[in-house]
Amino acid sequence: MLLKLVEWFYSIQGEGKYAGSSAIFFRFAGCNLRCRGFNVKQISPKTNEALVGCDTIRAVYTSHFEYENIDIASQLFKKIDSLKLNHKPIIVITGGEPLLHYKNSVFYEFVSRLLELEYEVHFETNGSIEVDFINFPNYKKCIFCISPKLSNSLEKNEKRLNYNALNTIKNSSKDSFYKFVISKEITLKDEILDIIKNAPNSVFCMPMSKNKKELEENAKYTFNFCLENGYNYSDRIHIRIFDDKDGI
Repeated sequence: MLLKLVEWFYSIQGEGKYAGSSAIFFRFAGCNLRCRGFNVKQISPKTNEALVGCDTIRAVYTSHFEYENIDIASQLFKKIDSLKLNHKPIIVITGGEPLLHYKNSVFYEFVSRLLELEYEVHFETNGSIEVDFINFPNYKKCIFCISPKLSNSLEKNEKRLNYNALNTIKNSSKDSFYKFVISKEITLKDEILDIIKNAPNSVFCMPMSKNKKELEENAKYTFNFCLENGYNYSDRIHIRIFDDKDGI
């Protein structure tokens, strides 16, 4: 079953509970949300159409971009082997929404083989897709960074929030946590509280920022927001060091 790979790169995990860990990122195309409320704009290189959404538009609007087609898991392992590393970084599988592919045979083989080789596998997900941990048990050995989308995404509640999915991930996986983006203008505190009430998990908050200037503007507010509410603070290492550069 074909997978579309947007990009892959070796870097540092820059956000959340495992920030600072060396990591190989694999970004796959496809998403069940559009999140136009985030108002990031990009021109499609194929159609010249103006697209609006999140900061990974190229992984969301799949008919507007070109990807590398993956039809066997060994294609992905060759990329890892090409780095010739003498250690095992964490493997971060992201998107788009990577859990769209969790039943895909190539995808599952890739994850299963990584675990056999004693890599730690992390998923970055919006938490709206309920994973069948019984029939796909290797996902129980993985770690899930969950970023449930809030009303500022402009997605409908019933599409962006799936409490069964959130509780299933928490109760079935090796580890999981929430990651929310905070700014002076948009905290959506009550929405976060509602999610925690219906699907409890640990919370990490990070400043809203698409560049270093916005990071500086929102970092102190987010820091204090975490203190006031008992949440964990997460910085955004890539933005702090590299500003708005992609693929790092």
